[in-house]
Amino acid sequence: MNALAPDTKFLFFPQLNQVEDDSWLNSKSTFGPPQYENFFSGETLQGKFLKELATAQLLPIKEVLECFEYFAQIRKHVRAEVMADLCCGHGLLGVIFAMFEKSVDKVYLVDMVEPPSRQHLIELAISVAPWIEAKIVNVSERISVESEWLEEGMAIVSAHACGSLTDLCLDIACETKGNVAILPCCYPKKKCSAPLALQNNLGFELAFDVERTYKLERAGYHIRWQSIPAAISPMNRVVIGKKKS
Repeated sequence: MNALAPDTKFLFFPQLNQVEDDSWLNSKSTFGPPQYENFFSGETLQGKFLKELATAQLLPIKEVLECFEYFAQIRKHVRAEVMADLCCGHGLLGVIFAMFEKSVDKVYLVDMVEPPSRQHLIELAISVAPWIEAKIVNVSERISVESEWLEEGMAIVSAHACGSLTDLCLDIACETKGNVAILPCCYPKKKCSAPLALQNNLGFELAFDVERTYKLERAGYHIRWQSIPAAISPMNRVVIGKKKS
């Protein structure tokens, strides 16, 4: 048994629900002009941003679709004045929050190493949404519950933080007492503390997320499970924690 969550329809890009051949949706090939012109062209904000991404051929198709659909699933549950995109890689998820959520004033993009693509991505985003320039804060360091930039009440989001880094993201959210959303991947079997009965009967990936759910409940969160389309990734379960009032 694997970690596959129930399939769901595309929310940010509903036009993709009509695609017959969806094999390209999880492609690691670069998102470029052919995909933009066939499926995403337009004069909306997202259309202009996607055109810049396609022209620059900066990111994989899979990552572009994953971040936008993940954002669509979590935006109303986790948005806050201050947010942090942890283990952010290129930083697309955090940039999307800065771009589309007016109530978000600051977004930390945090990872141990900043890839060259991140600055290029931010520049492209600023070219179509200049208001985000004042919102973005780059941080190059290991994530930690003791990081100096943490603020009480800040929201924590992370997309496919590898293995137990997802659990560290949850620890940081519990420390800041802010809303949180994770899209887990690379479930480390040796780190799963769920009872063996659950691991054996549910599969350790599902049991792992059950244990994470209990952890957040104990820390004072209301929990939701959602998912992004399985066509993008088999690691598609979304766990959302909203801090109880």
